[in-house]
Amino acid sequence: MINNKRMLWGALLCPLWMSFYPEKGEQPEKTVKEVIDRVVTKFYENLTPAQLDTISDAYVLSALSDQDKEILATRFWTFEVNVPVRVSVMRHKGQKVPPFWLEKSGFKKTSMLVRNEEYTYEVWQKDFGKGNIGLGINGFDKDRPVYFTTVAPLDKAEKLTVSNVVPAQYALGTMQKGAFTYHDWDSLVLTEVPDELNGQVLFTTVRGRAREAHLVNAFRTTPIPSSDKPDQVMMTWSGDPATTAAIQWRTSPKVLKSRVKYWKSGSSDTLFTDASAFNMEDRLLQNDRFVNRFTAQLKGLSPGSLYQYSIGTGSSRWSAPSSFQTASDQVRDFSFIWFGDTHFSKIWGDMARKSIKRHPETAFFSIAGDLVTTGLHRDDWDQLWAYAGPTFTTRPLMPVPGNHDSQDGLGAWMYKEMFSLPENGPAGQPSEMTYAFKYQDALFLMVDATLSVPEQSAWIENQLKNSKARWKFAMFHFPPYNFEEPYDEIQREWCSLFDKYHVDMVMSGHMHYYLRTKPMFNQKEAASPAKGTIYTMSISIPGKQERWPDEDYAVVRYKDGPLYQHISIKGNTLHYKCYNPEGEVKDELTITK
Repeated sequence: MINNKRMLWGALLCPLWMSFYPEKGEQPEKTVKEVIDRVVTKFYENLTPAQLDTISDAYVLSALSDQDKEILATRFWTFEVNVPVRVSVMRHKGQKVPPFWLEKSGFKKTSMLVRNEEYTYEVWQKDFGKGNIGLGINGFDKDRPVYFTTVAPLDKAEKLTVSNVVPAQYALGTMQKGAFTYHDWDSLVLTEVPDELNGQVLFTTVRGRAREAHLVNAFRTTPIPSSDKPDQVMMTWSGDPATTAAIQWRTSPKVLKSRVKYWKSGSSDTLFTDASAFNMEDRLLQNDRFVNRFTAQLKGLSPGSLYQYSIGTGSSRWSAPSSFQTASDQVRDFSFIWFGDTHFSKIWGDMARKSIKRHPETAFFSIAGDLVTTGLHRDDWDQLWAYAGPTFTTRPLMPVPGNHDSQDGLGAWMYKEMFSLPENGPAGQPSEMTYAFKYQDALFLMVDATLSVPEQSAWIENQLKNSKARWKFAMFHFPPYNFEEPYDEIQREWCSLFDKYHVDMVMSGHMHYYLRTKPMFNQKEAASPAKGTIYTMSISIPGKQERWPDEDYAVVRYKDGPLYQHISIKGNTLHYKCYNPEGEVKDELTITK
């Protein structure tokens, strides 16, 4: 609640909010996003950080015009029907404040309840004539079990057609036991459906829609805001590691242009590349809402060469030089380091800095997903890069996303804008989320396991079938072998391909403990690494397990982290070692082909 005794706003409320309404001649908002964007902007102009933390539903409503309320009450979900219908809204009973529009627009609460294994929903209903229908926001809180909807004709003899659904990306289903409602949690299925609703048209959704009008207890700050000076400097590859490099960094929005100058070590021939810019918004980040993220693509580099580079934001403003080494175009020995879940941890950051000092020959790094805890909160990312320090300024980071990076069914767009990665993934899937790259005589399949598993299988098989690489690795977030969840679909779709084309090692995270399996083939122990795939799982932060059942397929396990893995390939031999932050070897393995 707003504390009126402390803030003394009663007499000022109306004059203050007059500035929220569009001036004459301005184009009025038409979408929920446009209304909330403007309200947030005005909140920042008129409220202190302490006041932002006390905003209530009632206060937000007092700040809205009738037109604003109409948009928020009718444009969250829109569709057309060809006959008169009854619309049922299933609202989570645990939500403290019902959506402001629900009762006022004529919906009536019934005695019916709908349940899944986690939540109970009350059923609200209203009859509509044929034509356009609009429903409102889930609320100004962030109640993740957002409401879902069913529609049925009033006259059961009439055939219902639902069309022009917005948002269109969420499929229509059938209301029945066993149906899912949230695409980001499709294993959460309905367990109780009243007979009256059974068989109706079901509007599926994602839990991320709770964020679309989130204003109550919503505002955050970043401890590391942007400035005119480039920071968060990081390398990746989006092309051949022997001849290309991608460099990314951040500035405040005041810096509109930036570029990289680079030169081969020992040469006076300096080259320049302009960087592309992406204006990234985190609407609820009150002290750094917008930043510019820059990416420079360096091409035509000489294989096996040492380069230096510097970032410029003005005619004479250049950062201190950093260096990187391109891959050789001949087969050479190399090593890389990979981490399990990092969750923007300071503990991980310290370990990462130590790891590169311990293994200076490392060619690149990988993270097996869950880089941060909330992938749509840029303050998480700001802390991740701050704790990593200069770790990724001289060696590329090639990650895969986890479920925390791809949040609540809204995708991992912020993750995607952080990195420039190969765009050679499966057709029909978001680019740069699943990709492949080759380094020396090793193929790396970097797979986004939060996307559809079956729709990526053909791509995985094509990559493996057409590769002549001696060593084959796959990295994705969800571990096929663990004691918590079997991941039958991954076992069926992907592990069978790893068996068929002999992938040497799979690297995963997610379960917050360490595991290395025996060589596995067809879910059974194989005689040797030559006849099976070794599955590994790691954790870069503390993560003790309360349960610790036996796992027959395991060779080495640890309940706790933080740990990291160093893999070196020297000719026909692979050396695998798992370290703790102090440099003690916790697990090791040698494979010779």
